[in-house]
Order: sequence, then C-alpha cells, then structure tokens
Amino acid sequence: MLAYTVLLILAAPLQAVVSPTQMTAAKPAQAEHVAIQASDIDRSAAFYHEAFGLRIIRTPLKNRRWLDLGHGMALHILDGRTAPKPSNRDEHLALHVDDLATVTAWLDAHHLAWTNFTGEPRTMQLRFDGVRQIYVQDPDGYWLEVGDSRGKPAQ
Repeated sequence: MLAYTVLLILAAPLQAVVSPTQMTAAKPAQAEHVAIQASDIDRSAAFYHEAFGLRIIRTPLKNRRWLDLGHGMALHILDGRTAPKPSNRDEHLALHVDDLATVTAWLDAHHLAWTNFTGEPRTMQLRFDGVRQIYVQDPDGYWLEVGDSRGKPAQ
C-alpha cells in the first residue's frame, strides 16, 4: 500500500502537464523564416532576387540579407560559410514561381545547371499533381526545388 501511495504522489505533478488534446486547441505554430549560411551574402541575395524575383527586405544587420518568400515567410542569408553545402536533393527549399520557363531561361543565360530530381540535365519533370518542377543549386550548394502550375512538360 505504501508503494501505491508513493506512486500516486510522484504521478500527481504529471497530471498538470498539457495533454495532446489541450494542445490542439491552441493556435499552431507558423513558419517565419528559413536561414542559410553563404560565403558571399551579396552574391546569394542577387541570385535569389534575380532568378526568382524575391523582394529584398531591409535589415539593420550588416552581415545578413533578408528576402521575402511570401505568405509572411522570409529567407535569411547569413555570412560565414567557408565550404560548399553537401549535395543532397532530398534536403531542399521549395519555391513556386509563375512560369518555370522564365526561370530556366535565366539559369541558362547565366550558365547554371538545372535538372530533374534524378539529376538529368536541363530536364523538367511533371509532378503527380501537374506541377512542372526542376532542381537547381544556389551559389553555396543549397538545393532548390522550383515549380509552377502550368501542368505541361517543357518544350
């Protein structure tokens, strides 16, 4: 009986913990920004601005560049990268653009490689829901999945 009483006393503080059903009543977390580290923050900011049209956001910090990803999200580019990002398409930032052909034309004009997910050069893929997409690396090797909703393969 003494062991049962001790267990009840020890378990009492656990009852004050918020249960999963109580947590669902609270407003869920929302994404605010994604931060990456770059070897040249101005080069990276120019890449994201020129290739994808991301608007540059003013920041009071000199060693940062911020870009607007839309829907309240921002891309924070931090300085200090000294080595390329290891290559892994599975770890990527997904961007949605109005017209993927405009992006691939910009990438081609700047002699930047783009592929489908399996790595076939200059090949768009059609996702199961009709979104065309490509994969490209930013100047520091971060993978980007870029898609549009035009629903037709590239010419």
